[in-house]
Amino acid sequence: MRALDKLVRRWQLKAMDQVDASALVQAGNRRLVERFQRVARDVPAYAALLERRGILAETIRTTADFQALCPILEKQDVFGETPIEQLCVGGRLGPLAGVLTSSGQGGRFAFGLSTHRQNKRAAKAIELAMEYVFGTDRYRTLLINALPMGVRFTCSTVTVAETSVREDMVCALVEQFSDRYDQTILVTDPLFCKRILDQGRDRSLDWGRFKVHVVFGEETFGEAFRDYVVRGLGQDPDGWKAGLAISSMGVGELGLNLFFETPETVRLRQLADRQPETLRPAIGDWQGRVPPLLFVYDPLRIFVEVIEPDPSGFGALTISTLDPASMLPLIRYQTGDRARLVDTATVAHVVSNIHGQRMTIPKLPMIAVAGRHSDRLPDGRPLLDIKDALYLRHDIADRLSGAFRIEHDDTGCCLHLQMGGGAGNGGPEFASAVEACLPKPISGGRDRIKTWSHAEFPFGQALDYERKFNYLDAPRKH
Repeated sequence: MRALDKLVRRWQLKAMDQVDASALVQAGNRRLVERFQRVARDVPAYAALLERRGILAETIRTTADFQALCPILEKQDVFGETPIEQLCVGGRLGPLAGVLTSSGQGGRFAFGLSTHRQNKRAAKAIELAMEYVFGTDRYRTLLINALPMGVRFTCSTVTVAETSVREDMVCALVEQFSDRYDQTILVTDPLFCKRILDQGRDRSLDWGRFKVHVVFGEETFGEAFRDYVVRGLGQDPDGWKAGLAISSMGVGELGLNLFFETPETVRLRQLADRQPETLRPAIGDWQGRVPPLLFVYDPLRIFVEVIEPDPSGFGALTISTLDPASMLPLIRYQTGDRARLVDTATVAHVVSNIHGQRMTIPKLPMIAVAGRHSDRLPDGRPLLDIKDALYLRHDIADRLSGAFRIEHDDTGCCLHLQMGGGAGNGGPEFASAVEACLPKPISGGRDRIKTWSHAEFPFGQALDYERKFNYLDAPRKH
């Protein structure tokens, strides 16, 4: 059976290499109206919503009708007052295989429900992605799931070890098991990955003895951070002869791994980081220094829109689920992220005109994700620029925990930095070195920087890594 599964994956990968992105998108579009009609007919809460807004489902016959007439939904429109059964197909829960909760960061939880059939299909999709990116059919692979407890997935082609947010467990597994495998894949989030690196340094773990890949979820990051992680794991950030660090983006109520980086999209983003003016015509005139993450996605799984785009094409990321087996389907659901649809033909044309660059362009459709709408300082600077600046100098990053908080009042911004364990409280000289790396305030002036010892950091000293960390406070006045 396993040999047959491998043959099926090889056939699927060959099909992916030959696919035309626009043809895939068109196939997804053809599914869209059918899925909408099913939800309008069989999901009580959605049918009631359409009735309240005076929308007749039978008038929606094309993708253009869908985009012109279907309501936009946000978390507060769906989850909260409405009983969960009313959000489900047939108005009942039915037999569930699992429930996945959102982070609850916005003060309200959302839920993703899965059936056993969906879980089996998701496992096959994960196995295909693992083979596509990491060659897991060919290489013995240890996968360490260091995401917060509750975020689980299955994959029959690898050995899975679950540690949740225990950095000592991660390092112990690497020390005892990684040399028995061809490669290790660490699945975690950026802030906890920093803690793993610190733990490895404390115990003199020689990461470079092993081939270690990292898959990041939970939040966005920049190329300075990627370089810091890959070098910290003893891998090769430029030659791509060892481990990779890539991002996967999921939404609890919609599913895991909706969007994911590939080696090709990572190379494109690295090029955008080094030569931003060259890549802007292809991926948009993003704001700030750090370019958006470049993902691919399966248009037969989700229908993707960008609502109310700005002149550069970035707008509100909006997703409709296309899985006919979904128990809690969501239509035109906004995730809170800023994104831009990317035309692969334009990317290929721009890259072909760059002297000395020979790059493979992904066959799957692409999207650029610039982070959450709310991740912006009061003066307009992207929070991502601040996060990534802390990793521009590795000697500075080594002394920090990765956690920080930005407070804003009438006098400007104050950046509170938590030092790593045993690194003291930094002091004025260290704060000046950090300031030299930061993007300057748009309105002029200077940011105030306050460094705290690990134990005295007042914004969550005992980070549990089970919750998304809040880097930015709301503006306040004296």
